[in-house]
Amino acid sequence: MKHHICEADRMIAPVPRKIVSTRLASLITRVTPIALIVALAACARADLNIAAHQGAITVNDNDTPVFASVTDTPLHVLTPSGAAPVAMSVDSGTASMQLSGIAADTLKLEQTFRRISSDLIAREVSASATVDMRYYIDFGWKVVQAGPLYSFTGEEAKSASYTPSCSGPEFGGGSYQTFPFMGYVHDGALYGVVADTPGLWENRCFMRFDLENRALHLANGDGSAKRVIAIPREVDATTVYRATFDGWQHIEAGETQSFTTWIFKSPAKTLYDVQLGAHLALANAKGWNSSALEAILRNTSYVLLRRNLLRPESDHIFISGVGYGWKQWVTDGFYMSRGLDDPVYDAAAFNAVFYDRIAYEDNAQYYLIWAALVKRAGGDIDMRTVDRAYRFMRANERDGLFQPPRLKPDHKGFRTYHDLLEYDDGDTPSANQGFHCGALLAARELGYAITGEEVEKAKAGYASMFNADGGYMQTSLMKPELIGQDSLYGEVLTFAVFGEKLLPDDIVRKHLETTMRIQSPYGMRVISKANGDLVDGHSGVYVFGGSWFLNDSANYLCGLIHGMDPKWVDDRLVWRVEKELAAMPAFHESISTVDGHPHGHHLYSWNSGYHWLRKNVRARLNMPGPDPVETRLDEVLGISKNDANLTLNPRAATLRPANH
Repeated sequence: MKHHICEADRMIAPVPRKIVSTRLASLITRVTPIALIVALAACARADLNIAAHQGAITVNDNDTPVFASVTDTPLHVLTPSGAAPVAMSVDSGTASMQLSGIAADTLKLEQTFRRISSDLIAREVSASATVDMRYYIDFGWKVVQAGPLYSFTGEEAKSASYTPSCSGPEFGGGSYQTFPFMGYVHDGALYGVVADTPGLWENRCFMRFDLENRALHLANGDGSAKRVIAIPREVDATTVYRATFDGWQHIEAGETQSFTTWIFKSPAKTLYDVQLGAHLALANAKGWNSSALEAILRNTSYVLLRRNLLRPESDHIFISGVGYGWKQWVTDGFYMSRGLDDPVYDAAAFNAVFYDRIAYEDNAQYYLIWAALVKRAGGDIDMRTVDRAYRFMRANERDGLFQPPRLKPDHKGFRTYHDLLEYDDGDTPSANQGFHCGALLAARELGYAITGEEVEKAKAGYASMFNADGGYMQTSLMKPELIGQDSLYGEVLTFAVFGEKLLPDDIVRKHLETTMRIQSPYGMRVISKANGDLVDGHSGVYVFGGSWFLNDSANYLCGLIHGMDPKWVDDRLVWRVEKELAAMPAFHESISTVDGHPHGHHLYSWNSGYHWLRKNVRARLNMPGPDPVETRLDEVLGISKNDANLTLNPRAATLRPANH
């Protein structure tokens, strides 16, 4: 929204600048702090705005204060000696206000409040040091109005602390808050603050709900002492993840560090509205807001970005979920890179992969496909690791079929992404074979001497896993009695990347026809008996017959690739997404095929790759224009586009939990 300066602003005399400044760009004119509230009231804007009074900052909704500084200064800075006093002064200028600040005589601060829309403000803080030091900043707010406080997962009825960044096994477990959001609801409106990804805060993001003082503390440190952290040996089969860590930001003399949070307002009647409001704020701030689906999925990748502090290979990784710790699996890192669609973090996550992460399941195949994509984008790839991945893959190939070896000598699992499912030695899971075909194409693009006959042999091996009598893709070559719903997503990825189909049309169509007859009311069982029943001993949850969104959606996309009716495919995708989003606007690790409840992490990693797969499949099939699936989902979620931003209208929504 364009901001107009009112006459009251112009009448206030400027004050000379001192030290470092805090700009409130495009929101207010530089004025003295005491007079500023009067100036803003005279403008009477019907939106979020910023005011300063005697050094503290207030966030107002029109004339109503909704947030106030947690202390009497515009920034709460802490050092090992305690809270650092921040000296204040004011400067004048066009369409901005500068509040000069310096903490502990060594840390110069500059703060900018920048309007993105009438209900969304970016708060950008930079810190420059004159000496090497430790510090952290509390970017939180006091809650001014009445109303319940919320995290992403629910109402906070008592004081509580969470950390989206430090809750994995290297910290002994912890909170399962993935989305760095805090807020409260007052009179039908959500007022919230969202932090930037922990990956840009050195993996230090800490939230504290202080109900006694009605305060939301959101900090980039917690002041904890230096200690050694490590992912326990029993949690990883092969690798050491270990580093020293503390709860401080570390800055060197002459260095500048920057941190961003966003303040927003959104209508809210229910927890679901609160969660959508947080999603839309982050997506509108980052600009990935063509639809709610894009917002949710790209946000998922972004909030799971981390600094690679436990390994030396690269600066950043994508974690699979906050409970898994600071480690990156190849498959999850690949799909989150596709979901975020940022070449810088894509290359970083790719280069974070080391050989011990490659030599099992279908990871070598993913790694080779990933290498081809990074190279296309102009990124640097380590051909030493690429070569080891290629040689591992070919060493475990028999007559065009990839036969994954055991990861653990005493366990027949860890052969596919759905790792706990067991396959006999010498078996070929159909899930892996599609990726194997794609990896051969990637290897050829990377310069390896792959013949057309070798590719065709791998395709024939893939097709041999179709059970003609039952009309379905088997879960593996040696398990003809079991149907595998993870059997087609390798083909979809191969088509999205290389534009090449792997299976005959009739195999894919018959598999989907069979699937429609036998699937559960909540989606496809990743593995089941041929009639759709659970395998003996399976629960219908997780890898034991649960429904995994990326597998289900890829099956429908595979139907689209092989000529099935696009309208039918769209209908099925909308149906499956609605099952996924029934409990909250998040894509889960899996959902139960018995009762539909979500299982495992919310905002789960690899689902973010769906948006990229769908977009690239449609592009390969020359299907331009808005995605009808995303358009229909916006309608049921109550979301529309307004002035280039997504907005929420809860009254227009039809997709909400039954108990709301």
